[in-house]
Amino acid sequence: MFYLPFRSKKQTILPVVLDRRQVYIFPTRQGFVFILVLIAMLAGSINYNNNLGFLLVFLLGGIVLVSMIHTYRNLLGISVLSVSADPVFAGNDAVFGVFLRTGRHVRKGISLFAGRQSHTQTVDFPAGADKTISVSVPTHQRGILRPGSFTLSTVYPLGIFRAWAVLRPNSECTVYPFPLDASMISRDPDDGGNGRKRNRVSGPDDYRGLKTYQPGDSFRHIAWKALSRGQDVLTKDFDTPAGRSAILFDFSKVHADGTEERLSKLCAMILQANGENRKYGLALPGKTISPGSGNVHRHRCLSALALFKENESNE
Repeated sequence: MFYLPFRSKKQTILPVVLDRRQVYIFPTRQGFVFILVLIAMLAGSINYNNNLGFLLVFLLGGIVLVSMIHTYRNLLGISVLSVSADPVFAGNDAVFGVFLRTGRHVRKGISLFAGRQSHTQTVDFPAGADKTISVSVPTHQRGILRPGSFTLSTVYPLGIFRAWAVLRPNSECTVYPFPLDASMISRDPDDGGNGRKRNRVSGPDDYRGLKTYQPGDSFRHIAWKALSRGQDVLTKDFDTPAGRSAILFDFSKVHADGTEERLSKLCAMILQANGENRKYGLALPGKTISPGSGNVHRHRCLSALALFKENESNE
């Protein structure tokens, strides 16, 4: 039962059940002090042949052994089912949710942290519970955040021993650029650079009819009555004046000091257009996203900003 840790970099394939090969246990600092005191008491009892001293040492030693067993079993048998995180903006904490199944035993004082910079979360689990522990990891720049390892640990019941298990799932979080306030700078995606623009495009103002649902369309526009009659999934189509036509945010048109500031301003423009329920697209060096709307389209555009690499675009 008494295992020393080894630093394996092997990826953990989820779901996984924590068994005796994955759970380590070792005395805490307080536990070491307590054991040293017991050794000193035992030496004193031997030296003075004190029967009451022997009784106290063996009683406390038995408590130490029982504590070790309970600490180890508090972590043994927990199932780690999944690890997930929603995208965040740079500077905010990425919240990773670790979904656990505790089995038939009550688990108390289960702690979770990721890496060295995360905030430790400690919770109790009733028997047979399925529960998610959320752990926050700071973000400092855009891109893909991979926290690396997650550590489940416990010092229950007496804090003399610490049992832990290290997990290395293939988990990641998309970190969008931090949005900087900027006026909306765009061009019409249909003018082709020659000034010719269409008069009306799809938008939220005037009802035009029904169309087949496309990924990214707002759920608010779904024709639920038609769906209840057994028809295909349809959405309500609208017209809007040319003043609210589809817009294209062009990387080369944004004035900023450096690439990161330019991406941050584009991020703010996308959020503003999405909040106004307008159709918008994104033009980056080497990649163009056609105009669209909805949360799926918003994630696609912001992810393109998060993963943008200037060196690759210039090749």
